[in-house]
Amino acid sequence: MALLQRSVSKTSKRIVDWLNNRPLLIIFLGLCIFLYGAFHYYQIRILSFTKPVAVASTAQTGELPINISIPSIGINLPIDLGEIKNGVWQISYNHPTFLNTSARPATGGNIVIYGHNKKAIFGNLPYLSVGQKIYIQTTGAKIYTYLVYEKDFVSPDRVDLVSPTKTDELTVYTCWGLFDSQRAVIKARPI
Repeated sequence: MALLQRSVSKTSKRIVDWLNNRPLLIIFLGLCIFLYGAFHYYQIRILSFTKPVAVASTAQTGELPINISIPSIGINLPIDLGEIKNGVWQISYNHPTFLNTSARPATGGNIVIYGHNKKAIFGNLPYLSVGQKIYIQTTGAKIYTYLVYEKDFVSPDRVDLVSPTKTDELTVYTCWGLFDSQRAVIKARPI
C-alpha cells in the first residue's frame, strides 16, 4: 500500500512539475479552447443547419401559427415569423420562430418552429416526452393539437428533419449539447 502511495505521489509531483515549467503553453491551450468554443457557440446559436434546407415549391396558404403551447413542460409563447437569409436561419431572441417557407397548420406539410435554448423559450424542449401534446394557435383563432411521436438529438446536418413533407406534421427544435453543437428535434402529428 505504501509503495502505491509513493508511486501516485511521484506521478502527481511529476505532473505538477511539468505544468509549472510550461505556464505559457497552458495559457495558450486554454485560450485556444476558449476561442474555439466561443466561435462554435456563436455559429451554432444562430440555429442554422450546416446544409441547405429545401423549401416548399408552392406558395404557402393557410393561417399563420401565432402561439405554441406545450403544457407538460410549461411552454405557452407567442410565435414570431422567421426566414432563411443567405443560409442563416433568422431567429427571434424573445420567442419561438416559425419558418415562413414551411407549411402552415392543416395544409399537408412540415410546420417548422424553432427557438433558442433559453429557459424563457425552448430550454425545456429536450425534456418533452413522446406521447405529449403540443397546441398551435393560428391567426384565425383555431387551435391545432399535435401528438409527439419522435424525439431526436442530432447534428446540424440533419436537414431531412426540417425539409418539406407531403403529410401534415410539426417539427419543433432547439440547440442542445456542449456548445449547442446538436439539435433537439421534436416531431409531432396532428390528432
